[in-house]
Amino acid sequence: MFERFDTPVKCAEGHLFTTIWMPLASFKAIRLGGRRWQHCPVEGHWTMVEKLDRETADPWELKVAALVHDVRIP
Repeated sequence: MFERFDTPVKCAEGHLFTTIWMPLASFKAIRLGGRRWQHCPVEGHWTMVEKLDRETADPWELKVAALVHDVRIP
């Protein structure tokens, strides 16, 4: 259902993962402009995350981000 909103992101500590990123909505995070405060599933900490640009991101980063997804439903 939300797969079209799956977005690769990077947390402030550099961890890569995929999360649901819907415009004008946030179920699991606090929106702060183009970034969000949310739980990082890689090491289990709360942090700022920002979207990876699919056009300019390294293909390796996109692959790594696809390996870990945060919880699907809040």
